[in-house]
Amino acid sequence: MTEQDAGDLLREATTFAERASDLLAKCLPSAPALDVTWTGTRASLTPHGQTEKAGGVPLSTVGEQVAWLRIDFLCRLNSSAEFLAIDKSKIWVVAEVDKTPIFRFEYLYDTEWVPHSHIQVHAERGALAHLLSRTGHKRPHSLSALHLPTGGARFRPGLEDVLQFLIEDCKFDSLPTWRDAVLRERAEWRRIQTRTVARAWPEEAAKQLQAMGYSVSPPDGGHPSPSKKTLASW
Repeated sequence: MTEQDAGDLLREATTFAERASDLLAKCLPSAPALDVTWTGTRASLTPHGQTEKAGGVPLSTVGEQVAWLRIDFLCRLNSSAEFLAIDKSKIWVVAEVDKTPIFRFEYLYDTEWVPHSHIQVHAERGALAHLLSRTGHKRPHSLSALHLPTGGARFRPGLEDVLQFLIEDCKFDSLPTWRDAVLRERAEWRRIQTRTVARAWPEEAAKQLQAMGYSVSPPDGGHPSPSKKTLASW
């Protein structure tokens, strides 16, 4: 990585951290800002004070803290060194009562044996244990051993979706500004993802635009082929 690339990465990561910090501050009481830490080739973003096994964003009900929202983004520049890309993201909800995760929203850019984007739920159910025992699963009694796919790299849930889930579905304490903040950042996230999908499969994007009446011409040499990852990764 060149010195310029490192500077570009830190600048883009800092901008991303500031947006995510603002979103958290408008949604959850007492949410700390995200710190940006340089790892040598990547930028790591975590809530201030969070460690591997403690801290994060406090989650409360009626003013009493009952859980933590732990966030960890590992960022790099994309292959063209133009845009910020996420190498890995972890968004965990951890109970204060026993310090173990309840569920985990995770994304891994480079993986072959699990879905790139998935949810893991830390729970047990007898019927599931029975089924997995029949299939020969190595960990039949643990639901967290299953990686539930959530749409791959391009259509995975964002931090905004997790925050709305925690506020509307789980009923954790929130701030009056949460909905406007979530809607604003979700629109921005989907705008970026729409552009990314178009870059990944430009021929299909061009066909759709042409069907809607836009004038779109392929570059010299024709449309670039989508990558195997674009077509087949889960």
